[in-house]
Amino acid sequence: MHNLVESFFWASAIALAAPILLAALGETFAQRAGVFTIGIEGLMLSGAFGAAAVASWSGDVIVGFAGAALAGAVLGALYGVAVVLFRADQVVVGIGFNLIVLGATSMLRRGLFPTGMEVPSTSALDRHELPLLGDLPWIGEVLFDQSPIVYALYVLTPFGVFLLFRTRVGLLVRAVGDGALASSAAGIRVPRIRMWVMVVNGTLAGAAGATLVLVNAGGVFVDNLVDGRGYLVLALTMFARWHPGWVALGAVLFGAADALQFIAQATFGGHVPTAVFLMAPYLLALAAWVVMGKRSRAPSDLGVPLLA
Repeated sequence: MHNLVESFFWASAIALAAPILLAALGETFAQRAGVFTIGIEGLMLSGAFGAAAVASWSGDVIVGFAGAALAGAVLGALYGVAVVLFRADQVVVGIGFNLIVLGATSMLRRGLFPTGMEVPSTSALDRHELPLLGDLPWIGEVLFDQSPIVYALYVLTPFGVFLLFRTRVGLLVRAVGDGALASSAAGIRVPRIRMWVMVVNGTLAGAAGATLVLVNAGGVFVDNLVDGRGYLVLALTMFARWHPGWVALGAVLFGAADALQFIAQATFGGHVPTAVFLMAPYLLALAAWVVMGKRSRAPSDLGVPLLA
């Protein structure tokens, strides 16, 4: 129990939450616009593979990170073409997309990198203590001794809140998710807004995958690296009631559950199967989905294509 109040535990929770939060911010905007991206798992996995592959070829992890974001944007756009422009069933497309990406990344890893990926040093994305702020007791160790990606999220999260609830862009996004037909009748180009939102969603999901492989996994890509975190993102988005601020708090909660399973393995690992501890974050997500799902009002046209 003492471990739960130590700064190292919460610093780890925030670090583990970073990829989930990145993807969930994009998914929040997508769902607010009416697109239920079950394929977020595949978008994250493609970003993880793209980051490792580009970093291996270029010798630069920053280039790898940018490549992952670009790959996510392209795939997000293609995903949007299927579900927005061609009005395909969002559930079927999402499941199929996840399966295709899982198989494709595994095949490409074996075909292009038979001896393994040689990802260069990831020190550019390692934890860096901020001057002065990092010296604060407890808070400095938790919040201000993190990777540059976490620091970027400190800015991106409040910006997401501002953009969604205080700007015309956010008003349009929410309008097409809550009343696509009415928005279309009012002259709003619903498909265009949803397509742009899917590009943003794909970009952030790709960046989330890059964070997983280059920061959390130390540059080591393995098959199915995302390992269900995309479904955590979907649960988190609903748990947070489609609000970027609550998404951030929920991501830290899931990150804490992830960090807790490492402590539990070290404490009880000899007596309890490892799989029990690995289930902890997913059980928390399932419980949150069940409890909060009943109390949340989803965007009215979530998952519904514009048929007019």
